[in-house]
Amino acid sequence: MTIEQTQTVVTAVFHHIFRYARTADEITELTRVIVEQPPEPVCEVYVWDRPCRSFREEDGPAFPGTGRLRVTSNPASGWAALNYMHPGSPDGALVDSLNPDFIEDTPALLFDPEGDLWFPASASLPLEKVREAVAEYCRTGARPMCVQWQPGEWY
Repeated sequence: MTIEQTQTVVTAVFHHIFRYARTADEITELTRVIVEQPPEPVCEVYVWDRPCRSFREEDGPAFPGTGRLRVTSNPASGWAALNYMHPGSPDGALVDSLNPDFIEDTPALLFDPEGDLWFPASASLPLEKVREAVAEYCRTGARPMCVQWQPGEWY
């Protein structure tokens, strides 16, 4: 009997910029870029057995039908927010991160620049917590359990 090994590919989509990671070192670096140096403030992250493809590519578009993690990061302010969407998930198909300690001064972050949609301020988390959640998602492909969640409003 032969066991076929499937390699996981992490795809980060910064608007029209696609970045891929396959090895542990590449995933660590991509996680750092997503949280600390995003080329665009909003990023979608997918974990799949192959790279995602843009509609601009001859063989695209190609995206998994499973979960997606959206990350908004503002390194200058030290805050980021998460949105997880999984169409078939029985425990919350659409959720935003939850900061149970948010205060009046906690900033609301952009969810979608094209639609001028915003996360609630209660979704904003310190960068280190978001880095931990992104790393967990990249390892598991499932909704990160290292952060708390609240019902989401936007897809």
